[in-house]
Amino acid sequence: VDADTVRFRLDSPNGLKVPHMGWNTVEPKSGSVLFSGFIEPPRFYFVHSYHVVCREAEDIQATANYGRQITAALQHGHILGAQFHPEKSHTYGMRLLKNFAAL
Repeated sequence: VDADTVRFRLDSPNGLKVPHMGWNTVEPKSGSVLFSGFIEPPRFYFVHSYHVVCREAEDIQATANYGRQITAALQHGHILGAQFHPEKSHTYGMRLLKNFAAL
């Protein structure tokens, strides 16, 4: 995946904490197979100090807002990745893992 992994800045002017920890709403890209079947915007549990910056916009499958839009999930060919923890994300995570297994 043509991307960089970037650490969140500790000196954020808006007082965001690092690591980003807790629940956050994710905005899936239309047509994303990982997010098929979600009726409302899904919420996932995040724990991370770094985020991925994709060079190709078509690799971004979902975003979340943490002071700015960050990549929450990506897909490049058969490579899929999520910044959040689906295994800790209750029914939303179970749905996403079901979608993944169906691939």
